[in-house]
Amino acid sequence: MSIWLSLLIPIIGAIILLVFFRKALAWWEVLIPILSCIAFIAIFKFTVQTFQMRATEYHGAIIVKARYYEYYSTWVTQTCSYTTTCCCDSKGNNCQTTTHYYDCSYCSEHQPKWEVINSLGESWDVSEDYYNYLKRKWQATPQFVALHRDIDYHGGCGRDGNAYDISWNAKPETAEATTTEHGYENRIKAAHSAFDYPDITKADKKNYRLFEYPEVKGISQETVLGLDSVKWISGKEIDSLRQWSKFLNGYLGPRRHARIFTLFFVDQPQLAAFMQEAYWSGGNDNELVVCIGLSQKDREIKWVKPFSWTPKREIIPAIRQGISDQKYFHQDGIAKTIWNEVDSKFKRRHFEEFSYISVDPPTWSKWVTFFITLIITAGISYWSITNDIDADNDPLNHTYGGNRRGYGDY
Repeated sequence: MSIWLSLLIPIIGAIILLVFFRKALAWWEVLIPILSCIAFIAIFKFTVQTFQMRATEYHGAIIVKARYYEYYSTWVTQTCSYTTTCCCDSKGNNCQTTTHYYDCSYCSEHQPKWEVINSLGESWDVSEDYYNYLKRKWQATPQFVALHRDIDYHGGCGRDGNAYDISWNAKPETAEATTTEHGYENRIKAAHSAFDYPDITKADKKNYRLFEYPEVKGISQETVLGLDSVKWISGKEIDSLRQWSKFLNGYLGPRRHARIFTLFFVDQPQLAAFMQEAYWSGGNDNELVVCIGLSQKDREIKWVKPFSWTPKREIIPAIRQGISDQKYFHQDGIAKTIWNEVDSKFKRRHFEEFSYISVDPPTWSKWVTFFITLIITAGISYWSITNDIDADNDPLNHTYGGNRRGYGDY
C-alpha cells in the first residue's frame, strides 16, 4: 500500500462536506483538509525515508603523536558593570538609570591535559594514564615544546606552562588507531530486498551466532570479533591479531579508505557468513568484512568468506584463496594477506550510484499516516462546519454585479 493512498481520506471528507454541509461552507474551506494532508504526508514521508537511509560508516587513522600540556595560570584584567534605576514617579516614568563600574579581574587557571593526534591531524583529549600507556608502548622520550604563552603575573597568580610530545615509532606492533563515525545515505540498507538479502530473525542470530556492529568506545572500536570463544587460542595470539587490526585500519583507513573487520565463526557452517552478510546488508560502503570458520578441535581453517561493496571484485577471491591456502590459523599470515590485498586492490564504492533505488516507507509509518490524516481531516472538517464563515458571508463567493452565490445556489 502506498503511503499516498491516505489522501483518499481528505478527498472523501471533501465529498461529504459538499454533499451534506455545503450551505455552511465557503468554497475554500473544502480545500484546507486536502492541502493540509498533502503537506503532512509529504513531510512525514521525507522524514521517515531520511531516517531509513541514514547510516554510519567508520573511519580509522593511526595515532602519530600524544601531547602533555602543563598547568598554567595568568591574570586576566577586566572591568565589569551593572546598572541601577531610581527616582521614578508614581507612574513609573522619568526614571534615572546609573551604570556602575568595578574591577572584576581574576586569575585564569588551566589544569594539565593530555591529547592524542592522528595521521589526519584530528585530536582528542585523553587521560594521563593513556598518555603514559603510549609512552611505554612506543618507548618514547617526551620532547619539550615551548608554547610561548603570554602570561600576566599578578600577586600569586601567573605560572608559565609548556608541553611535551611523544611520537609513534612507526612499528605495526605498537600502532594505536582512532575511530570516527560519519553519516551517509545507504539506500541498500533501507531497501533490503533490492539485493535479495533474506530477513534475519532472532533465531537466525542465535543459531549462527551472528555479530552486532561493535560500538565505538571513546576513540576505539573492536574490529576482531569471535576469537574469545575459541578454546585453543592463546591470549597472546588474540592480542597480536587485534594489534594487527589496529595497524591495518589506522594505516589503510586514510590510504585506501578501507575499514576492515575480521569475524571468526566457531563450529559453524559457511552459511553463517552468508547470514552475517545479510544481517549487515553487505556492510558499509568502505568496509571489507573477512569471515573465517574455525573449529574448537584444532587450528585448521575450515572456510573463508570475505564480503564487501568494493567495485574491485578481484580482491574477494584473492583474500579467500590467500587465507585458505594457509590451512591453519596464524594471526600474522591472516593479517599480512589482508594487508597486501587491500593495499593493492581495495577501492571504496560510492553509494551515490544506488540513487536509483526507491525506498518504500515501512508499514508502521503507513498506519501512522492513515490515522493522523484521519484526525486532520475530521478536525478541520468540524471547524469548517462550526465556524461563522459560510457561503453567503464569503466575500470571495460573489458575482461581478454583487449578487453573492454559495454552493447551495447551484
